[in-house]
Amino acid sequence: METQPPFLASYAITQACNLKCKHCYSDAKENPSSDELSTEEAKSLLDELAKLGIKMLILDGGEPLCREDFFDLAHYASTKGLRVVVGSNGTLINEEAAMKMRKAGVQAVAISIDGASAESHDKFRGEEGAFKKR
Repeated sequence: METQPPFLASYAITQACNLKCKHCYSDAKENPSSDELSTEEAKSLLDELAKLGIKMLILDGGEPLCREDFFDLAHYASTKGLRVVVGSNGTLINEEAAMKMRKAGVQAVAISIDGASAESHDKFRGEEGAFKKR
C-alpha cells in the first residue's frame, strides 16, 4: 500500500508581525527571527514540498507580508504547482498588495476577525485601529 502525501502544508515564513495578538501561536514579534530560512533555503523547501506531492501551501507567520521576499516566495511556490493560500491579519493588504498577491499566484487569503466590534477586535489584536486596517 502506497502512502499518500498530505494534501497541504503550512509554512510560517516569518515570526515578524506588525500586531501583538494575545492568541499568537507563533510567538510573533516585531522583527524576523535570526534563524529564519533565507530566500534560497525557502525556495529549496518549496521544491521539496512540490516533489512530495503537496497540493496546497498555506503561507503564514507571524504576518507573512512582513517578510521582504514574500511575493517572490509566493510566486515561486505557485510556479511549482502549489496552490498558495495566505493566512494574514489583513492590515498590510491594500489594493496594491492584493494585486501583487494575485500576480504572484496567491489563490486565497484568510483573515481572522477576533471580535464582534472594532473595539473588542483591537483589544484582542493589541493595536488600536487594527479592525479598520484589515
